[in-house]
Amino acid sequence: MENDSISTSSSSESKLPLIVGIVGFALGAAGLVLGIKAKSAAQAASDAAAEAGKQVAELSSTIASKANATDVQAIAADLSAVKQGVEANNTALKTSIEELQKAVKKPVATTGDKKTDGGKSSQAAGPGEVIVGKGDTLSSIAKKAGISLKALQDLNPSVNPNKLQIGQHLKTK
Repeated sequence: MENDSISTSSSSESKLPLIVGIVGFALGAAGLVLGIKAKSAAQAASDAAAEAGKQVAELSSTIASKANATDVQAIAADLSAVKQGVEANNTALKTSIEELQKAVKKPVATTGDKKTDGGKSSQAAGPGEVIVGKGDTLSSIAKKAGISLKALQDLNPSVNPNKLQIGQHLKTK
C-alpha cells in the first residue's frame, strides 16, 4: 500500500512540469495572436494617417491655386475695416444706451425733514399730495395734512391702509 501511494505521488510530480509547459505554451500563443492583431491595427492607423496627410496636401494646393496672396490680403483688409466699423458702432450704441438709462432714471422720493417725531413726517410732493414716509399711517398723514381720516380715504379709495409703501403718493386735496 505504501508503494502505491509513492508511485502515485511520483507520477503526479512528473506530470506537473508537463502541465506548466502546456499552460505556458497556450499563454505564449495567445500573446502572439494579440501581438499580430495589434500590429495590423497599428498598420491600418498608419495607413489612414498617411491618407489624411495626402488629402490635406491636396486641399492646401487647391486653396493656394484658387486664392493668391494679393486677394487674401485684400480680403483681410476689408475684414479689418468692417471690424473697426462694428467696434465704432458698438461704442456709439453703448454711449447712447447709457444716456437713455440716465434720462429714464426717476429721482428717489425722500421722506420729510427730521422732526421731533423721529423723522416720520411726510413731505409734500406737490400741491395737494404727500409721499408716504417710513412709519407713516393713514391717520398720521391725515393729521399732518390737516384733514380727517375719512376725507383722506375718500380722496384715495384704491389705497389699502394696511399696505402703505414708502414713497407712495397720496392725494390730500
